[in-house]
Amino acid sequence: MDTSGYTEYGYRGLEELKAKDEEIAKLKEEIGELKHRLQLMENHANNLQAKASLPRY
Repeated sequence: MDTSGYTEYGYRGLEELKAKDEEIAKLKEEIGELKHRLQLMENHANNLQAKASLPRY
């Protein structure tokens, strides 16, 4: 049986695995950016909440 087209991952070819790895890296970068934006928004919300709770004179 010819197994030259197979990898240790089964039927997937090397090019398909490379494409998936690139997609995973891209998605990890996007997740990092979204986490950063979320942190900025949480900080802003906390600042607004702190300002709202200050006594007004």
